[in-house]
Amino acid sequence: MYRSKDARELAILMRISRELDVVGDLTATVDNPSELLAWALILSQPAVLAWRATDSGHRYLHVTADRSRPPIRGRITAVLACDQHPDFWDALGLDGLASGDRHELTVDALSSAWAIMPVTSPDADKPTAPQPPDARPA
Repeated sequence: MYRSKDARELAILMRISRELDVVGDLTATVDNPSELLAWALILSQPAVLAWRATDSGHRYLHVTADRSRPPIRGRITAVLACDQHPDFWDALGLDGLASGDRHELTVDALSSAWAIMPVTSPDADKPTAPQPPDARPA
């Protein structure tokens, strides 16, 4: 996913700043279930919600928590678009969630669903080159 110009600008400013203090709400988009689980484990008393958009039916999971101390004072939310992660969505038992519906979950449910996900190498989709006959183990 490509970041918007504004998101890139903010990321650069955050990297070059010595300190950061956010007063207000903060939403982060994550790319995979493990990142969402990390947010859920780091935030204090997070709420976990699965929902489907009313118009498009797209699937989402988000973790949110309120925070009242630096560097962030406000509501923090991490959002995962689950249309790219149907196995995780199904592992959470959400395959019957209809458009416009919401379902509260727990951090333990996220963790349990992640634990049963198959582990695949990033190179799993790449074809392997055949080895010459003399290079194969006997």
